[in-house]
Amino acid sequence: MKQNLKKKKNLSHGMGISLLFRPADLQKQIDSYGYHFSMGRYVLFVLTAVAGTVGCGMMFSLHWYFMVLTGAVCAATLPFLILDGYKQMYEHKRFLDVSDYMEQLLYSFRTNQKIIGALRETWALFENGRMYMVIGQAVDYIEQGKYQKELYREAFALIEQEYPANRLPAVHGYLQSVESNGGSCTEGIDLLLQDKAVWADNVLLLQEDKRAARTRVIFSLAVTMALAVIFHSVYRSMPQQYGIVEHPVTQISTTVYLLLNILIFRRTSREIAGSWMVQENPQEEEKWLRYYHMVMEFDEKEERKKSLIYGGCFCLAGAAAWISGHPLAALPAAAAGGLLANQHKMGYRLAYDRVVKEINRVFPAWLMEMALLMQGNNVQVSIEKTIEHAPAVLKEELQMLSEHLKRKPDSMEPYLNFLKKFRISSVQSSMKMLYAISESGSGDAQTQIQMLVQRNSKMLDKAEKYTNEKSLAGINGIFYLPQVTVSFHAIVNMVVFMVVFLRQLQI
Repeated sequence: MKQNLKKKKNLSHGMGISLLFRPADLQKQIDSYGYHFSMGRYVLFVLTAVAGTVGCGMMFSLHWYFMVLTGAVCAATLPFLILDGYKQMYEHKRFLDVSDYMEQLLYSFRTNQKIIGALRETWALFENGRMYMVIGQAVDYIEQGKYQKELYREAFALIEQEYPANRLPAVHGYLQSVESNGGSCTEGIDLLLQDKAVWADNVLLLQEDKRAARTRVIFSLAVTMALAVIFHSVYRSMPQQYGIVEHPVTQISTTVYLLLNILIFRRTSREIAGSWMVQENPQEEEKWLRYYHMVMEFDEKEERKKSLIYGGCFCLAGAAAWISGHPLAALPAAAAGGLLANQHKMGYRLAYDRVVKEINRVFPAWLMEMALLMQGNNVQVSIEKTIEHAPAVLKEELQMLSEHLKRKPDSMEPYLNFLKKFRISSVQSSMKMLYAISESGSGDAQTQIQMLVQRNSKMLDKAEKYTNEKSLAGINGIFYLPQVTVSFHAIVNMVVFMVVFLRQLQI
């Protein structure tokens, strides 16, 4: 897997170099997205960008060679900005395609309960494009009847590889289960349609939020640029002996300021051009598993000893500094000692809070999978089937729950002990309902499953919104960068002015 990641990085890097020096490759890449882009438009964009950078250089009184540098960086960034714009449209269309595909597939399957028939009906919904092609490949794979292990899983994998939406495997897995085992699928499909609606609505909301965040970043860039121009006009209006406009440091700082703004705009463009169908990152899973183990294996006595040793060393150093007459060194040492003496509590609390947030994010999706499996299995078997693909932060707890249920199948204790250390009320309440379902008859079970699903739908919506907040963190943080760059520019100019002013006073 690491080799594949390296290969992808090398390909991405190679494509980036190619876009800079071969505009025809930019055109090919955009054509692969399904859009047309002419070289005439590219030349127009380049001329506009160069004219804009020359105009900015003149406003800030830059020397010609700094203008050339700024223009070159802007021209080098332009292909990526253009590609990001088309990629944004392409990714939005991919999201709409997979959303329509899941909805139509579920409705069609509910009618005839045959995967091949549902795929054919869904295929007819798409007249052309990538989705049309991959559905056709899946239909052909099934009709040929040649497979390695599981026919439908391998056919659906062709679609999942092209559209890695995290809801898609659940839809495909449920259809395979019904195709193999038979039985009523109405309740399960209703659950999947409800889950798909929550996911699609929140992705659309995320798209709107990211566009609004990009507008805020552009506004921030425009306002800070206007402030920088005002400051520059003030310095330019000063008497010649106090002028700093031609000073080398001012020229360099202004050039750096403009280049940073170009990079900020580029970063903003990248943030909004990403895929809306990203699956879980294995590295993220490993991180949450480390936090989980940190909480579960926390030994307060042992960690307190370590903290007291670290903190005591700094406190002793602070005391020694105070006695030797260095109070300025003693106070920071004492403060560091106090922090280190309590670092075990702070580290534990940080890990605990992060694990709780992650559980609140992934638990509703796991509960949805349970509700689907319980349409044809009992609670214990359903839990066992979810373990393999469960999120890392839940997997060990699910394994322990399954083992305890094998020893005490009729006991409520294993359900109550699930994630007990984190004391999450929604989890505890859901586990009590699962116990009630496991103990009830088949008639009552369906009613209780519906109650469980109704409660879970609110949790799913909340989890999706939390996921959106994580995704928005990057672009929301960019909003403050123009304020940092203009502050840097203003401070450098002010320091240069003070140096020039003091030098004139000495003369």
